[in-house]
Amino acid sequence: MPHESLLVLAEIAAGVGRQVSSGVISHDHRVGKIDAAVDQLDWAIKLFLDHKAYVPAISLAGAAEEIIGQTLGTEAAFNILKDRLSTETSLPPAVASQMYLNKAKNWLKHWQGMKDEETIEIELETEAIQYIVRAITNLAGHDKSCTSETPRFFEWIEKNRKDLLNGL
Repeated sequence: MPHESLLVLAEIAAGVGRQVSSGVISHDHRVGKIDAAVDQLDWAIKLFLDHKAYVPAISLAGAAEEIIGQTLGTEAAFNILKDRLSTETSLPPAVASQMYLNKAKNWLKHWQGMKDEETIEIELETEAIQYIVRAITNLAGHDKSCTSETPRFFEWIEKNRKDLLNGL
């Protein structure tokens, strides 16, 4: 499909400047931020467990973690981990967050003027687990709930990554 056709398709999908000649088609749904975040987290877990699709799992879980974390303020998993890591390593909080806690997520969603690294060396499975657990933690802190896929995720952790449970 030529580039211009793709742009027109994107405009139509966004509802920009065009009417659908075959009548009014509305697929609008009302969705809340938390509901959307829960859906993102469930899909992150499904992609992680069923497809080993770690990159989209990181992006989706990272988005869910961030949205739900906003409701928790300083009690969000990210903020607690940032403070703990900063204290334990004597790193400034900004370094702890950008170089360790959010490195994978930020690398995946930004390319600062194409000046930062095109490639990165990270342990994708472990990074995906980190973001999923942070999002699950925030959801539990928000309303004491969990997603439909959360039990299956923790069963997988128990079976496949017992190393992460040491010290609990």
